[in-house]
Amino acid sequence: MLRSPGGFTWFYVDLVDDHGRGATLIWSWGLPFLPGYARSARVGHPHLPLQRPSVNLVVYEGGRERFYLLSELPTEDCVWGEDGSSWRMGDCSFTWTDTPTGDASVRTLQATLDLALPTGGRATGKLWLSGPLRHDVPDSSRPDSRLPVDPMCTHLWTPMMAASRGGLELDTPAGEMRIEGRGYHDRNSAGQPLQSLGIRSWWWGRLALPGRDLIFYRLVPSDPGKIPRDLVVEITEDGTCRAREYVGLQMGHQRRNLWGLRWPSSATFPDPDGRTVQVDVDAVVDNGPFYQRYLLRGRCGSDEGFGIGENLMPDRVDTDRLRPLVRMRVHRTDGPNSMWLPLFAGDADGRWSRLLGRSGGARV
Repeated sequence: MLRSPGGFTWFYVDLVDDHGRGATLIWSWGLPFLPGYARSARVGHPHLPLQRPSVNLVVYEGGRERFYLLSELPTEDCVWGEDGSSWRMGDCSFTWTDTPTGDASVRTLQATLDLALPTGGRATGKLWLSGPLRHDVPDSSRPDSRLPVDPMCTHLWTPMMAASRGGLELDTPAGEMRIEGRGYHDRNSAGQPLQSLGIRSWWWGRLALPGRDLIFYRLVPSDPGKIPRDLVVEITEDGTCRAREYVGLQMGHQRRNLWGLRWPSSATFPDPDGRTVQVDVDAVVDNGPFYQRYLLRGRCGSDEGFGIGENLMPDRVDTDRLRPLVRMRVHRTDGPNSMWLPLFAGDADGRWSRLLGRSGGARV
C-alpha cells in the first residue's frame, strides 16, 4: 500500500478508562486528512503514502480535548521495519510482539513517544496494550457471523485487538497525563484515495462493556441506489469475534454542526445475541467540517461502559475552501506551518498565551 498512488495505511489505538477519560494514537502513511493529500489525487497527481508519514496523539478528559498533536514527519525519518511489526516515526517507535497461547496469540503493543511541539518543548511518554488477537468464530446457521471482507479489496478494515488492557503515560510542558483502561487496536488500508472508495459517510464507534467490546458502524454508499450498510462486531476478552451485518442500527435525534455535518445523539442496535444496546454521545470532542469524534457512554442490560466514536464524510476532506483550516491543526516538523497552529496543537490549557507570546514560534 505504501507505493499505491493516493492510497493510505493507518494504525489506530484508543483507550478509555472507568471515568470516561480517553486517548487515541494513530501512526500512518498517506493519512487522507493531511493538507494537500486528497487534492493531489483529485487533480491527477496523487502522492505516494510513503511520502506523507504522520503521528497523531490526542488525550481527552472531562468531556474535552486536553492534548492534541498531529505531526507530519520527514519521509527520511520514518522506517517500516522489514519484520512487519516495527516502525520508526521520527523520534517515536512502535512495535508489537505476538506470543502463541492455545487458540489465540497474545499481542503486546508498545509505543515510545517523543514528539516536538510547535512552540518548543516536547511531549514524551509511552503507550502499551496487551491482549489476545481477534479470532473469528464460524456459525453455520448465520453466514454473516464472520467479519465481512471487501471482495474487491479496495478498503481493508482490520480490527486486531479489543477488550484488552492498556495505558498511556505522557509528559508535556503543562504536566503529566496518565490513563489506564480498556484498549482497542485496528488497521485501515486502501490502494486508492479515500474519496474514491464509494463512501458517502460512516459513523463508527467502539463501546467497552464488561468482558467484551462492541464495535458498530453505519456506512452510507456514495451511490444513492445502494442501501446503507450496518455492522456490529463483538470481540470478547479472549479474542473471540462474532459479527452481524444489516442489524438495523436505529439512529437517535439528528443534530447538525455549524458546518452542516449531521450526527446522531444516540444509537440503538442488537448485539450478536439480540440484546438491545443503547449508546449515547456523551461529548463531541472534535467538531469539524468533515470529521467529528465523540466520547460515548452505553449500556446493555445491567452492563455499562464508555467508548469512542467518529463521523466522517470523505468527499469533504481536503477541499480548497477547508484546507487552510486543516493546516491550522497539522504540525509539519520541517515547516512551513500556519501561524495559528499554536492555538490548536499541544496542551489545551495555555494555547492562547502560547499563540500571543511566541509569535513565529511555529515555523510559519
